[in-house]
Amino acid sequence: MIVAAWASQRAWRPLMADRNPRSEPWENRVDSQPLRVSSEALFQELYSDLDEAVWLDSARASYGMGRFSIMGAPGEDDPHISYSADRREVSECGTVVAREINLWSWLADRIDRNPTPPLPYEIPFAGGFVGYAGYGTDGGVPVPRSDPHGPDAEFIHLSRYVVIDHEKLCVHVVAVVPPTMVAGATAWVAAIAARIADLCAEPAPPAAAPTSLLPARMSVDRDRYLADLVVVREWLLAGDSYEACYTYQLTGELDGSPLDAYRRLRRNNPAPYGAYLCFGVRRVLSCSPERFLQVTSADWAETKPIKGTARRSVDPDQDVAIAKALALDPKTRSENLMIVDLVRNDLGLICAPGTVKVAKLMAVETYATVHQLVSSVTGKLEPRSGAAVHAAGALFPGGSMTGAPKLRTVALLDGLEATPRGVYSGCIGYVSRCGSADFSVVIRTAIVDGSTIRIGTGGAITVDSDAEAELDETIVKAQAMLAAFGYVHPLSGHAGSAITGRAALPSEDGT
Repeated sequence: MIVAAWASQRAWRPLMADRNPRSEPWENRVDSQPLRVSSEALFQELYSDLDEAVWLDSARASYGMGRFSIMGAPGEDDPHISYSADRREVSECGTVVAREINLWSWLADRIDRNPTPPLPYEIPFAGGFVGYAGYGTDGGVPVPRSDPHGPDAEFIHLSRYVVIDHEKLCVHVVAVVPPTMVAGATAWVAAIAARIADLCAEPAPPAAAPTSLLPARMSVDRDRYLADLVVVREWLLAGDSYEACYTYQLTGELDGSPLDAYRRLRRNNPAPYGAYLCFGVRRVLSCSPERFLQVTSADWAETKPIKGTARRSVDPDQDVAIAKALALDPKTRSENLMIVDLVRNDLGLICAPGTVKVAKLMAVETYATVHQLVSSVTGKLEPRSGAAVHAAGALFPGGSMTGAPKLRTVALLDGLEATPRGVYSGCIGYVSRCGSADFSVVIRTAIVDGSTIRIGTGGAITVDSDAEAELDETIVKAQAMLAAFGYVHPLSGHAGSAITGRAALPSEDGT
């Protein structure tokens, strides 16, 4: 069934031509049908051979997250946007279109020019921008060093895309376009819907990862890591920081297809905030469980920081005991509470008075392989144009990846960490023309630039931290991502948990 809807708005144009926008009614076209194959099969059929495509992949729906997956590729008039934090420049398909501007302000302006009412079937995304903002993107707290390997942020505008509803088990083919493009959009919706209806087979399994794992390169060696944590402890004792998320990078060379690597990851580590983003030579592969920010079209915002993760046991009694121990662990609870206070303060600056609430405090969420200690903070955004985008910018970077207090801790970490974080510790998701937004925290993520793989890992350091134990935890956290590419952590033999090169589950916190 195809649903048509009308709205009075200014027509969207390619951004280089969008200098004098004029008011025009927009239309949407939505075809809905039962979901007969996996979202992996749909992406493989529709977008796997394209250099520019995005897949926000809810490989596991749980705890109010992961109902919808979104996939698509830019149409003829959909630009690819990149942002340089050093130069404060926005580029469209390689051409600078705005200077001396904050990315979030620019996105909010473009979203607000052509607002769209919410779509039928509870579809949360009504066209807009999909992509990532790396840690160096300027937000509520500036990060001095930007990404040396590529843009600090990249987004693709989607006006034609596919949405999978994992709760209702249906797939929607969507186009949101001005009247001059309705005929082409209607034909596109019909053609894609027909291809999906004819699709009945699952793709062949991805190529297996190499069985002989090579050591990845580490941006800091063991001695440098331990020395850096001595410095962090000095900050904590001096009161310059109360909790600091120290990170480092692991690198290797790509052997095989990045899409095959992502397909292996999503099968072994399904997450509510999976993502596979194709931006030419850069690919972003993410299996994040953590919500950075969700904003509904009614301007209700939620952030869900994770601090505390424990591996599950196959023994039911022991599994229950592990969950209880996680919930009661003093160090983990202290870390979680500090970040809750931080994000509550951040939301309080942009929400209506009296609306910010801690909806869930240090609750254990259980997934297939891990228990996690998760809190939820909500609030009603103050009314303003582009409220969801401005909210993302105000909260950026996520407090679970910085520590507290945020401003001082970010500056201290930037001066200490061996390399800029790049995409790691940023956010992945969308901003929609209906006023909604949904972003994950970039953890458990690999960045593939050409043939180079980069994976970040780290953890929250407090005065109670043991440096050797913290190092072991960073090793464990990185193992699953590394193994998908045929690598192992170079210090895996050192880990107290006796890691031997197998894919391991993260423990302690979400980083």
